[in-house]
Amino acid sequence: MDLLKQPGVILCEFKKGDYIIRQGEEVEFLYLLVRGTCHRATITEKGDEIIFGVKKPSENIIQSLVGVLILYTNGISANNFIADSKCSCYKIPKNTFLDYIQDKTDLLNQLIHLAMYELRELASSFQARQEGKVANRLCELLLRNAKQKQDKLLVSKDYSNLTKISRFLGIHRVTVTRIVKVLKEEGVIFKEGNGIVILDEKKLISYAKAEKNIEY
Repeated sequence: MDLLKQPGVILCEFKKGDYIIRQGEEVEFLYLLVRGTCHRATITEKGDEIIFGVKKPSENIIQSLVGVLILYTNGISANNFIADSKCSCYKIPKNTFLDYIQDKTDLLNQLIHLAMYELRELASSFQARQEGKVANRLCELLLRNAKQKQDKLLVSKDYSNLTKISRFLGIHRVTVTRIVKVLKEEGVIFKEGNGIVILDEKKLISYAKAEKNIEY
């Protein structure tokens, strides 16, 4: 990969719980994640943590970059980027990256798509809270992060922890527990050691699209 051969690019590691980038920090480097997972979160004025997403290594360079969109704002991170496991990253000076990408239309287009996706996600979360549709949003979150594994439609552990789900949605854990309880009682999902198993995908889709309301 040409980017990794650019001046000043070095390989570094972070332990679980380490801050890759801190909220309020001026960003001089971005990171290309090649192993492990990390999440992006912000701490509110009340001290609550809201999680905006989990980052994993990808064959797509843009999808694997940590902190890249900060370079196109005021350069100050509005979020914390925290390692969820041991992470290996290539540390890239911001000017090196900006010089590298300036004539690469395809990568610049991908950056725009990434920015718009994150903007839509933020708007959807805000709208769901305003309209009292957090239960529908929770169902959407489960569906989006489910994969077929050994004849099961399984939601990964990253999106199966109730505390983490509450932080993703910006709602209290008790609310998440109540919604999940209803979904389990209705036979829509089942929680096991490897994550949440979706038993009735059609019904979950109906809830996600707000065709039905969940009474919790």
